[in-house]
Amino acid sequence: MKNLLKFYLFISVFFLAVTCVQAQEGTLPKKESNIDLALGMGENRSFSYALSWNTSYGLFSSNKFRLGYGVRFSGFTGTDLNYITAPADLTGDNATIDTLFVNSAHTMGLSALINLQYQFSPKFKLGFNIDAIGLGFGGTTNAQFISSSNTGQFPETVEASPTSFNLLLGGDNDRGQIKSEFYIAYALSEKTWLRGGMDMTFSEYTSRQELANANDRFRYKPVLIFLAISYNPFN
Repeated sequence: MKNLLKFYLFISVFFLAVTCVQAQEGTLPKKESNIDLALGMGENRSFSYALSWNTSYGLFSSNKFRLGYGVRFSGFTGTDLNYITAPADLTGDNATIDTLFVNSAHTMGLSALINLQYQFSPKFKLGFNIDAIGLGFGGTTNAQFISSSNTGQFPETVEASPTSFNLLLGGDNDRGQIKSEFYIAYALSEKTWLRGGMDMTFSEYTSRQELANANDRFRYKPVLIFLAISYNPFN
């Protein structure tokens, strides 16, 4: 609930900013490429980081609506986190949702991303990006399996590793580490942009063995606040 309230608050601020932006004269580029470094913070000492390369293209005659793609290396860390049952066919019923308690989580991903932007002027733009497909990796951890149906047939402590394949399918159908950002960006100079907004990262572990309901995938879905610097070396 707290994460949803944060998300709705950000969306409200997001659209308020749209109404406050004053259009400025200038020609927007047809193509733009950026190197981007993003850092985010959230509850439970959670922290996210990402380094990406992305290219966007202006559509229509104004070039204000922009569609892009790129590659992103991202990571998520946190302490004392409850990862819950991940597969969509189990999350619809509370009776089939179990918990993997991870004392010290660290998952990473290398994925192709999709980027959508609307650039109001040479100085302001709003955008959204999300990972589409890639690889997940990170160290193995010992986690505590918590399940009301565990009467001794499953161990209480299990080994788990970050899910090795990331795939955007929508909501609980997603697999692996999927990072998305809603952001507002301001041009500090002709080459440099400052971005800020909400980071929603799906972090996922796969247990070494199948547990209750033949499940081995567990997910944590934090909402973080992030800041980023984007640099266009070719502008």
